[in-house]
Amino acid sequence: MLQFYAIAVILATIIVSNIVQIQKQEPDMNAIRANISCKCGKVKIAIDSPSALRFVCYCKDCRGYYNTLNSLALKNNIPQAAKLDAFGGVDVTQIYPREIKILEGHDQLETCLIRDKSPYHRTYCKSCYTPLYSIGQGTGAALLNSALLPEKSQTNEVQYRIIGRQALQGDGSSKKPSMSWSVPIGWFFTMPKRVGNKCGVDPEPSRSIEGKQVKILEGFTEG
Repeated sequence: MLQFYAIAVILATIIVSNIVQIQKQEPDMNAIRANISCKCGKVKIAIDSPSALRFVCYCKDCRGYYNTLNSLALKNNIPQAAKLDAFGGVDVTQIYPREIKILEGHDQLETCLIRDKSPYHRTYCKSCYTPLYSIGQGTGAALLNSALLPEKSQTNEVQYRIIGRQALQGDGSSKKPSMSWSVPIGWFFTMPKRVGNKCGVDPEPSRSIEGKQVKILEGFTEG
């Protein structure tokens, strides 16, 4: 019995020590200041964020959204603009709505839901179907399409790869990166500090939904 308690104490000490280390290891969150545009150039946006967190999501919803936009582009004989990695991941950079300023192309913005009561308002260019950003309802988070950022501005490395259980197998041409089955422990220490006290603070940058009911994306299917 004493051996059991000794082992339990040792394991508890290790777990607490690891949690403390995770809390001390803040992910890389550099400033991003850049002008970006959609693929056709009709929408121009200024990004000014002092603290940006980049991660890749492998969930079926994010992948399905990008796949649906690509399908709409092909249907209209337009080059695909929604980029996925080799395992169906969507690369996003988490900032805040107030850090997104629409410079041109308000009339080209389309904001949608992927299903009724979805927690994200997703905005894309309706001319070229480029995914631009998504705004989490009740979280205060904005998820920017990382692929839109110029290389010189994308100084942040990918910090997390989440929902790895829904990732695709890939075609074997690329080595599968390390990813979390759900989210890593560090996520629970980092994200509440970034979004927990932001609820309802920032208005959405797009005027495309003012006074309108946000529509469900036509033809959406999970990825």
